[in-house]
Amino acid sequence: MPDLPGRNNQGEKIMTSRYQRTTAALKAQGMRKYIDYDKAEHWNSFARVKVDLFSIIDLVVLPGGIRGIQVCGSDLPIHKKKIMEEKKENTLAWLKSGARLEVWAWRKLKKKRGGKAMVWAPRIIDILLVNGELYWEERK
Repeated sequence: MPDLPGRNNQGEKIMTSRYQRTTAALKAQGMRKYIDYDKAEHWNSFARVKVDLFSIIDLVVLPGGIRGIQVCGSDLPIHKKKIMEEKKENTLAWLKSGARLEVWAWRKLKKKRGGKAMVWAPRIIDILLVNGELYWEERK
């Protein structure tokens, strides 16, 4: 994973959103926007809300097989409930199509054990369909 701090050496704020951190991580893996991945959510100006693809996906990535990514931060339990319970039908339909689903929950971690420097790192969780049941498995 690339080093994705919230500020540069001059103390200026950079990469402010979870979406920006996720796309930066995909670019660091050699992926290209509009070719390998693209945004799957849109802004509903009438309701003034962001609308996810199938109510569960922020980004769609193509290399290695189609996968949807839900991007979040410390609100991971809310997204887990949404994907596993509230929008279970949507999740099942997505996974039954052969596509994969991941949740990238961004948080700050210490760069070195005992150090003070902090870096942004994703906690990546795979949503799996096993024998018709949904499972939540965190990558190591």
